Amino acid sequence: MAEANTGNTPLPEPATILVAEDHPDSREAMGALLKAFGFQVLLAVDGVEAIDLARRNVPDLILMDIMMPTLDGLEATRRLRDFPETRRIPIITLTALDQARDKALDAGANDFLAKPINSRTLFQLLDTWLTG
Repeated sequence: MAEANTGNTPLPEPATILVAEDHPDSREAMGALLKAFGFQVLLAVDGVEAIDLARRNVPDLILMDIMMPTLDGLEATRRLRDFPETRRIPIITLTALDQARDKALDAGANDFLAKPINSRTLFQLLDTWLTG
């Protein structure tokens, strides 16, 4: 696995990451962490807003919480895979439910990160999916 960019190496161009998370504290904390490491960040409160932001902005990667109101992360992921502009965006699902891993991957997610989130693991995944 590629070494995570921990902020010591400047990014050639700031990647844009969409964070879809319904819990305000978690959403803001993740956004602040990513911004501190040079990423551009879009924040969505549910799956509906995540789809809208993803289609309008085409981020480089999506961090998708599974358990959200209005439209959960699994269905949002399925729908994002249906649109040509969002079909290839890497989606990493986030959840405290370990048994949801297979469901997330079946829905079209590229990877899975269990909560509570370990920042080292997060940055390793970001590096892997953003640098290919």
